[in-house]
Amino acid sequence: MDRGTYVAASGGLAQFRKLEVVNNNLANINTVGFKREVLKGEAQSFDQTLASLISNGNPYAKGDNDRAQAVVNVGTFTDFAQGPIQSTGNPLDVALRKTDEFFAINTPQGIQYTRAGNFTLNSEGTLVTQDGFEAQGDGGAIQLNGPNARIQNDGSVLAGGSVQGALAVFKFADASKLVREGGNRFSAPAGAGAPEQVTANLATASLEMSNVSAITSVTDLMSAQRAFQMYTKAAESIDSINQVSINQIGRRT
Repeated sequence: MDRGTYVAASGGLAQFRKLEVVNNNLANINTVGFKREVLKGEAQSFDQTLASLISNGNPYAKGDNDRAQAVVNVGTFTDFAQGPIQSTGNPLDVALRKTDEFFAINTPQGIQYTRAGNFTLNSEGTLVTQDGFEAQGDGGAIQLNGPNARIQNDGSVLAGGSVQGALAVFKFADASKLVREGGNRFSAPAGAGAPEQVTANLATASLEMSNVSAITSVTDLMSAQRAFQMYTKAAESIDSINQVSINQIGRRT
């Protein structure tokens, strides 16, 4: 594969991945507590290339990498910037005020973390997320008995005029190491370190909305689409030139 095809292919794949990421962000623009994904790329080192892996001392292998410095590794990271806090009037809605803090929820895959504070009660009176996962309190699940349930700004949960539990809030020293598990849920791998439980300071009857900007995302979507089309056209042009060259060289004079 020649240099131009390498460059066009790597650029096109990067823009295609960007289209996927931005589309997913836009699809979650109304998802409570959603944090947008951002595309990142870096120059691919020689020891990551196929040519290096199969070289076995082949003196021509390194030439592929030398001719294709534009090949990149493409990944994403999560932008944990604060989303807008919106008043809802719902007594079981709460929003975290600090960007490095999370609620803990109990899922079939174990404890996970979320910024979404749109809690509700299930048929047994347990405080749960919108998809039915138990919110974790100081002593585990929060079971409520009594009317007029509401969450206070310190995380305490009242029902029937008395405190019946308290939401646990956790802080991570480096939230960038959390792994996305769903639209607004994250798991904490070993490398993320143990979270620290902190004193809650919540905005009550409010929710933190997605931090996705519709205007920025649409602009990114359009630029990525145009760039992808340009790389595709470049690859087609290179292929056409190669075919002409092959035909000319192979023609008898």
